Amino acid sequence: MGSIAIVDLGHAAGIARTDVRERLARADAVVVPGGGSALEALRAERFACRTYADLGLGAGASSAAVVETLCSLAPDGEVVLVAAGYPFLRSGVISGLLARSGCTLDIFPVVSPLEVLLFAVDVDVTADVDIIDDQVLRRSLPARGSHLVITGVRNAIAARKVAERLAQRYPEDHPVVVAGAHDSGGLELKMTTVAGLADFGGAWTEATVYVSPVRIEPPGGFDELVRIMRLLRDPEDGCPWDLEQTHMSLRSHVVEEAYEAVAAIEEGDDEALSDELGDILLQVVFHSQIAAEAGTFTIADPIANIIAKLRRRHPHIFGTAVADTPEAVMTRWDAIKREEKSDAGRPSGVLDGIAPTLPALTYAAKISRRAVSVGFEWESVDDVWAKVHEEIEELKAEAPGTVEAADEVGDLLFTVVNVARKMGVDPEMALRGTCAKFIRRFGHMEQVASERGDDLAEMGIEEMETLWQHAKHGERAASQTASADAVSTGPAPDGSAEPTTEGA
Repeated sequence: MGSIAIVDLGHAAGIARTDVRERLARADAVVVPGGGSALEALRAERFACRTYADLGLGAGASSAAVVETLCSLAPDGEVVLVAAGYPFLRSGVISGLLARSGCTLDIFPVVSPLEVLLFAVDVDVTADVDIIDDQVLRRSLPARGSHLVITGVRNAIAARKVAERLAQRYPEDHPVVVAGAHDSGGLELKMTTVAGLADFGGAWTEATVYVSPVRIEPPGGFDELVRIMRLLRDPEDGCPWDLEQTHMSLRSHVVEEAYEAVAAIEEGDDEALSDELGDILLQVVFHSQIAAEAGTFTIADPIANIIAKLRRRHPHIFGTAVADTPEAVMTRWDAIKREEKSDAGRPSGVLDGIAPTLPALTYAAKISRRAVSVGFEWESVDDVWAKVHEEIEELKAEAPGTVEAADEVGDLLFTVVNVARKMGVDPEMALRGTCAKFIRRFGHMEQVASERGDDLAEMGIEEMETLWQHAKHGERAASQTASADAVSTGPAPDGSAEPTTEGA
C-alpha cells in the first residue's frame, strides 16, 4: 500500500507553503472533494487534480466508498487528499483510511495534534472528553466511557508506560490513534492498539495518543467479567463497596442469588433465569478475585477443579466403568466422592461432607439417601408408613412446647422425608409447591371476600372454610382444563382407579 497525505489548504499560508507545494508536486494523484476554494487554488497553481465526481463518487457517496477509492488510486504510489479547513473531511474518512490503509497518514500543516484528533477522528459527541498528559495518567485513569487524549508522550519509553497503564482498564486489542508532530509542521497519524502502543516507535519528538470510549464497542465474554471485577477491587480506583467485601460478607449473597435463580426456574421465566445465572457467575468471579488478592487461588483453579471432578466422577463416560441407570450413577458418584475425601485426608464417612447450611428438608433427604447407599433402608414403603404412625403417637404423648415435643416433630418430619424418597418425590420441592398453592388459594379467599365487601379477619372459621373450598375446587377445575401437568387419571398398578390427591 502506498502513502496517503491530507493537506489543509485552509490553514494559514496554505498553498504558498513550500512543504505543501512539494508534496503536491510529487504526488501520483491529487484529489479534492469538490468545488470551492481548495479546487480553485489548485487550478490557479496548475496542479493536476481530480474531484470526487471525477472519480465516480456522487454527492451521496458513503465514507466507505471514498476510503476504498482513495486506497485504490495508487497502490504503490502517493495520494494527496486536499481539504479546506476543519473539520476538513466528512465523518468516517480519516478513521476509515487509518483502518483500511494499514499505514501512517501524513496531515499538514496543523497547529497541534489535538486539532486533528478532536475534529477529524469521528469523535462521538455523546461522550465526555478527558485531556491529560502522560504524567497525570500514571496517577489516575479517567472513565472508560469518555474520549481520552493523552499528551506529552515524548519517546518509546513513555509510550510503553502509557500502554501499561491503559492495559489496566482497556482490552489489549482496543484501538488507539497516535498523532506525532514533526518539526516541519506536519503530523503523522497511525492506528494501533493498547498492546501495540508498547512497541510503538516514530520519528517525531512528541506524540499525542487518542483512545476511543470503550462503550462504543464494549468488550464481552468471561475474560471481560473477570477483568471488570479486578478493576472494581483495584485499591486505588476501585469501588468502595466492592473493596470492603470478604468471603464472609458475601456468603448470604451466594445463597440469595441461588434462590432467585430457583424462583426463575419455577416460574418458567427464561429471561429472568438468564439474568440470575449471571448473578451467580458474578459471585464465583467475586470470590475468586478476593482469593487471588490473598494469594490462595485464582479463577482458573475453580474451573480446573470442576473439569477434573466431572471427569473423575463420570468414569462411565471418560473411562471403562458401567452405569446404566441414574441410580447407579449417583451410587458411584457418592463412592468416588468418599474416596476423594479419604485421599485428601478429610473425614470420609458416609454422612461426612453434607453441608449443614442446606434447607432442612434437602439436608434430611441427602442424609437419608447417603445412608441408603450402604444398605441402611426399610424393606418397603409400608414399613416407612408404620414408622410415621409410630412417630405420630410418640409426638401426641408429649406436652406442647417442650423440648421433647420439638424432638418428636423432627423425628416425624425426617420419617416423612423417607416416605417422599420411597415415592420418588423431592420433599423440598414438594413443600415449596404446597406453600405456593396455599398462597394462591389464600389470595383467592381474600379477593372473593373483598368483592363481597367482607374482611377475612372478621369472618368465622366456617365462612373461611367455604371460601377455601371454593378456591380449591376452582383451581382444580382450571388445572384439569389445562391438564398439561395434571395428575394422571389412568389405572393404578393394581388395576384399581388412581385415587385423587387432595393436598392442603
